[in-house]
Parts: sequence; structure tokens; C-alpha cells
Amino acid sequence: MKIDGRVNGLYSLAYGKSWAKPEREQKRHAKKDGAQNSNGPNSHTPQEQKGGIYVTPIQATKAQEDTIKHAMNELSKVEFSANDILYMKNLGVNLPFKNGNEAVEYLNSKNIDVMYAKFSNPNVHACLDTTQATPAVLINSNYKDLASFPDILAISEAMFHEAGHAKDEDSDNSIQEEIDCLALNVLAHQHYKKTYPEIFKDQKSPLYFEGVNLYDSLFFDFDPDKKALKQRVSEKYGFLNVSSKNHLGSNLAYDIKNMQQS
Repeated sequence: MKIDGRVNGLYSLAYGKSWAKPEREQKRHAKKDGAQNSNGPNSHTPQEQKGGIYVTPIQATKAQEDTIKHAMNELSKVEFSANDILYMKNLGVNLPFKNGNEAVEYLNSKNIDVMYAKFSNPNVHACLDTTQATPAVLINSNYKDLASFPDILAISEAMFHEAGHAKDEDSDNSIQEEIDCLALNVLAHQHYKKTYPEIFKDQKSPLYFEGVNLYDSLFFDFDPDKKALKQRVSEKYGFLNVSSKNHLGSNLAYDIKNMQQS
């Protein structure tokens, strides 16, 4: 993992992807490693008010790098059940990858680093930095010392989500893209629960109760209208467009957008 000057970027909330930046934002990203700028995390641009944050990558320890490697290894073993794939398709999801190994191979083939970063909003779990020629997956540094086996699995789910964003090879985002990438989290979570029963029981970190456990319960809610899922995604991503490149809006995405406009 390398630190290469990705400083004070602007990203979408919870899990997400950077927006295209105006010219003044591009100048901020030209700064060197660790540089600070006058428009830091306490400034509020219109984009930030809509759900953006500033991030600063940190240098990882050997133990933290090993956690990332272990998470990548576990992700490579993730398989989706045929029933889960059909379930997601019926919801309107277009899965970016067929399994976890596809995502790992993609990240490796594109030399996409996974690293920890300080996020100005502590509620953000992970994001994809698309401000450089080579993207980077950033994990909230609040989780940098989480190293139990359940933590490693949860971190791998966040990596899976960001790999889904990276596959587009653009900085555009949308409600549908977030749905598609959240589904990756959830199907990995389903795989881990079946492979390691009770593995996520009684976990207390926000990475679980505001992240991997939460979205698993929302996607597999018995409510056929998925009202809770729609409400959550609307709160986090409702300001985005319904569709983006490679992510044609489903009825679910349009319902979420309509919640913002009602």
C-alpha cells in the first residue's frame, strides 16, 4: 500500500465513489503527500453538503497491511448462490462481478491499492478515489486496528463494494450504481454467514450495525416493497441521478429517487 498524494478528496457517503471535480478541486489534489490546504475538512462546498467528505490516506503498519491482504484472500473465496443471484436480479440489481475472485483479479490487474484513510465524516465506511489515473480503495482509518476474523470479513465486503465502483472506470455515480455495489456487500455477507455460521453475531463496531449487517437485513427484508431499504438508500444517495454509465436505473432506483422529490 502506498501513499501518493491523494489528499482531501471529495466523496459520497457510507460507501461510495468520488464525483467529477471543478477546476479548483483538481488543484487541491495536485498537492504532495500530507499537504494541507485552506479549504480543509471544515469548509462546506455545495457538494459536501450533499454528502461529500474530505479524506487523507495514512501510512499503514505491517499488521494493518496483513489485515488488508487477509481480507483480499477471503474475498477471493466468495461465491454467490443461484437463488441469491436471482433474488437480486428480481430487485433490479445488475451485479458488477459474478464472484469475489473476479473482483480481486480486477483490482490486481488494474494495480488498485487498498489503504486506510482519515475521513472527515466518521460514518463513512469506505470510498473509491478516482482523482488519479489509477484509482484507490480507501477504508476508514477508524477501522485500521480491527483485526479479528469477523473484522477482516467485514472489511473485505467494503472492498468488494468499492471494486464494483472501480469497474466502471469513471467518476460518475448514481442511485442504481450504489444499489448494484451494495448488493455485492450483501451477497458476500450471505456467503460468509453460510461458510462461518454465527461469525457476525454480537459485533459492536459501526462497520457492522451501520454497514454490513444492516444492508444484509435490508436487502433480505421480508417486506416485498422494501420500504426500509428504499428509505436508507434515499437518505444516503437520493441526491444522485437515477442512472449512470453501465447502471441503467431500475424501478427500485426510481422509487428511491421519487422519495427525495415527494
